[in-house]
Formats: sequence, C-alpha cells, structure tokens
Amino acid sequence: MTEQIEKARLAYEVVAGKRVSDNHWYRTRKLLERHKLEVNVKNCQFFAELRKAIPRSAIGIEGLLDCYKKADEILNQSTKPLTGSEVLRILAQYGVHPHQTTVSRWFRGIGGYRKNREYSPAQLKSIFANAFLYKAHYSTKLPGEVKCG
Repeated sequence: MTEQIEKARLAYEVVAGKRVSDNHWYRTRKLLERHKLEVNVKNCQFFAELRKAIPRSAIGIEGLLDCYKKADEILNQSTKPLTGSEVLRILAQYGVHPHQTTVSRWFRGIGGYRKNREYSPAQLKSIFANAFLYKAHYSTKLPGEVKCG
C-alpha cells in the first residue's frame, strides 16, 4: 500500500511540475479520500491536471471535484455523441445560461463550437465541468452554499 501511495505522489508531483510538501500531500490525500477517490496514480494525475487547469477557483478544490462528478454523472447517462445544441439544452436544464463567447471559449480545445457538430461524452466532460464551475462562480449564494447543479 505504501508503495502505491508513493507512486501516486510522484505522479501528482510530475503533473504539478514541482515537489510538494508533506503537509500538501497529506491534505491532497485526505481530500481525495473524502470524495471517495482511491489514492492511486490515475486519480492523482487527474487531480493535479484539474488543479492546473483551474488553479485558483473561487469555489475551491472541493467544489471542483463536485462539479466534475456532476458532469461525469450526466455524461455517463449518454452513450451516443451529443450535438452542440443538445449540450446547451442540457446545460440550460441545470440553470447554466452562458454568453456565446463563453461557450466558444469552452469548446476551443475540442475544435470549436458548432450547433450541429457531434461531440463524444469524453470530449464534453471538461465542457460540463467548466459549465458547472461557471454557474457556481456566478451564483449569488454565499461561497459555502455553492452547488454545481
């Protein structure tokens, strides 16, 4: 078990691009465990990439994990590709109504937004996570009450 945790820490540090303190690693492990994520290489790499993609979110790392889980749940229900217009319709059902410029920015990494283009659920995971983060960031609730969907 200790060897697996050491490999996970090394993977986390490689993605993060720096050595992390023992205290930082302890907090990271506890956060993953609290969200029922096993402390392994894959999850630690994912978590480090998530922190790099959204370094200082107003809703915090726990909020990021909650939003990512919500996006994952939605996309696991869909086995077929979704069109751009279907994606926006689903987001609207969850109260996410972004400006077209914001939508274009979210889709930039997967070839841009087109309402009739089909996107795989794997491609859309980051789009949905960003959408729920957007909703949480622009919510009028207090930071402790922010919900993703």
